[in-house]
Amino acid sequence: MVEIKYEFGDCRSLLKKVDDHSIRMVVTSPPYNLNKKYGIYTDNLQMGEWKKLLDETIKEISRILTNNGSFFLNVSPIPNKKTKEIIPLDSIAWEIGKRNGLFLRNKIIWHFNNMQNCVNRLSGRWEAILWFVKDIDNYVFNLKDVKIPVITKNDKRFDASSGRNPTDIWYFDRVNNMTKQKLGISKAPCVYPVPLIERIIKMSTNKDDWVLDPFVGSGTTLIACKKLERNAIGLEIDENYKSIIEKRLKTETSQTKII
Repeated sequence: MVEIKYEFGDCRSLLKKVDDHSIRMVVTSPPYNLNKKYGIYTDNLQMGEWKKLLDETIKEISRILTNNGSFFLNVSPIPNKKTKEIIPLDSIAWEIGKRNGLFLRNKIIWHFNNMQNCVNRLSGRWEAILWFVKDIDNYVFNLKDVKIPVITKNDKRFDASSGRNPTDIWYFDRVNNMTKQKLGISKAPCVYPVPLIERIIKMSTNKDDWVLDPFVGSGTTLIACKKLERNAIGLEIDENYKSIIEKRLKTETSQTKII
């Protein structure tokens, strides 16, 4: 029986209560500082404050990861609020990750189609998922669990039945407003597609491992872990998400112990 836990408060404080080297994988997407309505959280920090939030969070993540653990961080390019120049948050996050002793294994491009169209620049259709590892020579990587169908089945260079590497460009549709309404999570501004998180979990953890999401929001990481038989901890600053998380977890199997 797996355990699903969630706790409310500032993740920087809550992470300090997590034991050293106890979490196999952390996956998360912090607010992008786009002034979105996240409830009690103010998504309108000065860039220096945002960097400080990320740095303090990643410092704790590095501490709690197992020696063969991984950290997946989803961030997006964003426009400067005044000049509209594009800020590559993934580049900033890479520097912060390195400063906290992590190594970048892949930069995954999450490609999608359903997003607004721009008129004075090219329309954005991707976000970055930075895959950091604690030890560049020792980490969990279950390639066989995330292989996808081959394109050319008659290619004699490999066994088509085993599938192929999904590469570092992934296509998953974003969760649109219509889907959020059907799921009863319309108040959640940014929601992961569950299949995206499932691929990450299958790739970098094994059954019964512990997964943590310090910005868990509506609970998608918890849902994916429950389906895949991984233990999970979700941290969220806004307790108003509690009812949303509980509602989503109730749709899953009853064999999971929820704390």
